Amino acid sequence: MLPGLYVHVPFCSRKCPYCDFYSISALDSIDDWLRALEKEAQVYAKTWPGPFETLYLGGGSPSLLTINDLKTLFETLEKFPLAENFEATIEANPEDVTEEKVKFWKSLGLNRVSLGVQSFNPQWLNTSLSRNHTVEDNKKAMDLVASVGLNLSLDFIFAHAGQTPQEWTAELDQAAAGWADHVSAYVLTASPTTALGRALAAGVAPRLPGEELTSELFLLTGEALAMRGFERYEVSNFARGGAVCRHNLKYWHREAYLGLGPSAHSFDGQKRWANLSSVKRWAVALAAGRQPYEFIEELSPEQVRLEEILLGLRLSEGLAKDLVKESERLSDLIKDGFLIELGPRLKPTPKGMLMADGLARLLA
Repeated sequence: MLPGLYVHVPFCSRKCPYCDFYSISALDSIDDWLRALEKEAQVYAKTWPGPFETLYLGGGSPSLLTINDLKTLFETLEKFPLAENFEATIEANPEDVTEEKVKFWKSLGLNRVSLGVQSFNPQWLNTSLSRNHTVEDNKKAMDLVASVGLNLSLDFIFAHAGQTPQEWTAELDQAAAGWADHVSAYVLTASPTTALGRALAAGVAPRLPGEELTSELFLLTGEALAMRGFERYEVSNFARGGAVCRHNLKYWHREAYLGLGPSAHSFDGQKRWANLSSVKRWAVALAAGRQPYEFIEELSPEQVRLEEILLGLRLSEGLAKDLVKESERLSDLIKDGFLIELGPRLKPTPKGMLMADGLARLLA
């Protein structure tokens, strides 16, 4: 299989209270980032000659890059040729999407937009998510992306404090009625390092739903989207018409991918490494001719097996049955409806996906 290419764009206009991805709001550092990215590209151009099957611009907020920024970025990325029938995605915030930008994205060869609408309910946009855009911005951005023929994926966050199943179903109805053939839906979590996590710990933010309601909303997501033609192919991802995210499947299938930019991860089939989560330290290391690694590791055969179990339990296609030992515990998980045995494979049910991490520990 051909590798994927990921570029981390670590810039946001401001930090969302729930976000624990590496990003900064110092937009005056974009030029420094672009120069360092060129150095990093030179390091990998010979050892990763391509072609690459997928390109993914993630963040951060890649959509806030100007046309000139993107021109410079894609001049750098010319060192990494794309294969025929490639998939090229840009993550976008609705407030950044303009007619000029979507036309330019298409001219660059980008063919897929992952749009962070996050919610169609103004209550959640303005409270727990504290987003910069409105529901009307969501709809306008969706129409602009569709108007130039780019494939559209919608990102949602659910399980807010006070959210009801009826409210969430209404949002899924709006998602399915639009132009998108892909939906990503993530449970709102509160990492202790985020503003939301700190507010919850201090008792100054409304408590998030408990396990029972969160589980109900999770299962409802799959059921509601299935009725509207979307198939759950991964714990949090749904597609209709086969419009899966080919780039993200590389992560779940343990295929090779190269990550450029601060905090980006890479995997060559044997080793995995991650860059420093700091634009400044990452750029300084590259300028000094050093690898800007936060860590590098090579997995043992047993670690590979455990990872294949964990990742397989996140996917509707499941995992090879011979990865796990026959046991009474495995039989019980099948009998209790967490797993389905189909020939040489074990496939998680929606109930099994709900506790994929726990199942992995039980099957290890």
